[in-house]
Amino acid sequence: MTLRDNIIYQLEKKRGSFISGQEIAKSAGVSRNAVSKAIHSLKNEGFLIESVNNSGHRLLENSDILSEFGIRAFLNDSVDLEIKTFKTIDSTNNEAKRAIAEGMTKDGIFVADQQSSGRGRRGRSFYSPEKSGLYFTAVLHPDVSLSDSVGITALTAVVVADVISEITKKHPKIKWVNDIFIDNKKVCGILTEAVSDFEANRVEAVIVGIGINLTTDLFPEEISEIAGSVGSINRCYLTAEIFKRLKTGCESLADRKFMDDYRKYSLVIGKEVEFSRNGRDYIATARDISNDGSLLVITKDGEEIALNGGEISVKLNN
Repeated sequence: MTLRDNIIYQLEKKRGSFISGQEIAKSAGVSRNAVSKAIHSLKNEGFLIESVNNSGHRLLENSDILSEFGIRAFLNDSVDLEIKTFKTIDSTNNEAKRAIAEGMTKDGIFVADQQSSGRGRRGRSFYSPEKSGLYFTAVLHPDVSLSDSVGITALTAVVVADVISEITKKHPKIKWVNDIFIDNKKVCGILTEAVSDFEANRVEAVIVGIGINLTTDLFPEEISEIAGSVGSINRCYLTAEIFKRLKTGCESLADRKFMDDYRKYSLVIGKEVEFSRNGRDYIATARDISNDGSLLVITKDGEEIALNGGEISVKLNN
């Protein structure tokens, strides 16, 4: 760990509290003068650090610079995983797939301030401007079958909703299957991809892309009308907290207990929905969500249909 990384790690661990220069120097095995120079450099990078004589240095609560050791400060020190942060990148999911193709076998986190080609489901783009959100991809290696792996998207939605609810005290809802809404506006999108061994019927790696809007101040009007935000959150903490819960959840993916919470957060159960199937348009009422993630609906003609994918339009005012 470099001196810079050591200081970031210590300041993030005690965010809002002062740490003496002597304490930092002792931990890093360097002089206090070296610490002072490193602190000055971090301030020039944009870290909001307050330095006070006889008190030391502290990272201010509103400092929000993504860094590897800022994230590691909120993870178990024994966790062995790859963490990469970027100012800008095409897509964190794309970067994760490149890393896997190049031989990465451990779990990983890929996070960016900005994405130039953020990806959503069905080939759609995910608007990812700088200073506006958390855009990150978790790479996990759960020991699950292909059939069990389909639940990872629903699990991720529950984890994100739980974390947002706990931190912000707001009331997120999940629009089937993978969008998080607050006050009827989308605040988060999830894109899950898998690297699979079809012969063994096992998943080799899961790539979970998560985009969360923290603010829509820089969004164009046509997007800000439908996009919401969760407010200011320490992105290093948010990344680590989601990753930890997602990894833990994957260890018991097969039991599907998280689906109870998925239903609790559901935006669609009891709502009138519109969808197309086999070239025909339907209006139906969403009745339930099965443990395999299917949306169970009843049409106006009384026909019961299980939707396993695709898009639905939800009438949010009913």
